[in-house]
Amino acid sequence: MNTGTTSPAGAAPALTADRTVHRSLVHKRAVEQVLTTAVAESGGRLLGTAQLPRLHRHYNDTSAPYHDLLLVAEAARQTVEAIVHELLHVPLDRRFVIGDLGIAFTGLDAVRTGPAPADLLVELDIDRLRRRRDGSVRSLRGTAACRIDGRDAALFTGTLRFLEGDSYDDLRAGSTGAPAPGAGEAPPRCDPSAVGRTDPRNVVIGGLRTEQPGEGERPRATEAANETAADFVADVVADPQDPVFYDHPLDHLPGMLLMEAARQTALAACARTRSVPAGALLATACRARFLAFAEQSAPVRCRARPTSSGTVPVTVEQRGEPAAELEITIEAVPGSELLARAPTPTAPPGGAR
Repeated sequence: MNTGTTSPAGAAPALTADRTVHRSLVHKRAVEQVLTTAVAESGGRLLGTAQLPRLHRHYNDTSAPYHDLLLVAEAARQTVEAIVHELLHVPLDRRFVIGDLGIAFTGLDAVRTGPAPADLLVELDIDRLRRRRDGSVRSLRGTAACRIDGRDAALFTGTLRFLEGDSYDDLRAGSTGAPAPGAGEAPPRCDPSAVGRTDPRNVVIGGLRTEQPGEGERPRATEAANETAADFVADVVADPQDPVFYDHPLDHLPGMLLMEAARQTALAACARTRSVPAGALLATACRARFLAFAEQSAPVRCRARPTSSGTVPVTVEQRGEPAAELEITIEAVPGSELLARAPTPTAPPGGAR
């Protein structure tokens, strides 16, 4: 779908990796968290570029020789946001509300890390676009193909709504944006090696445990396909001081934090059921459907159960109700040499660190 202003025939898109875009275009306060480098429209194509860092405190804290799945998702998300503002002319004061997000590797060799930074080319194809009566964009659903060095790397999908301030306030009416007394006491984090990390600051779950069906929330539709008899449950550790997920103040838990918590829960669960280190496993796809805002006023937890297919259904719960439903694909990292050097937990996964 061509939704921009068509460029003159033969015009080349002004894409460069020399500098990042303005931080406001990707809803960041810290320049260090900006990954998108340029956006441009050419012949009806909505294009953008981002650079994948090699020394990011959170996303590069892994022993796998591949760019992190959710790093690619974050780069694609930022680039789509910049395209929406710059090329579709959605005002900067609009509040973005995510309905669903998906990211899947389409070429593992393309996302292998190397000696040079990787420049990600993002091309957004809009599947559905809705406008208000005044012509402004109200919502869209799109698919973004991500390439590195001309090779297919990943596919990013999502649904977004763009709300004016009053509409967002109405949507959030009755919610408690500020943490309740005691709600800010984060649970102890898992041992980093239990989720394939080395830095305790990058662990966003704690208290990993098992629950038999019936102890927790209602069973999922996928339960019949599950191999294990118990759910793996973990508490979400939401740290408002974290510079990655809380770059700026929020009145809810951010979607990318929930995706990371679900991914870590799925990794930890698969590591236990397969009896391998979490560092020997790799998330290669993640689909998330957000059902409600996860509030800061009550604990949030993830419930996962690995399946024989390698896809792990994860439900993010708050007050006994689902806030998000995810499906995460976990595969073994290619190359047996990683198993030998992957970190092994030295403390129970639920222990403090």
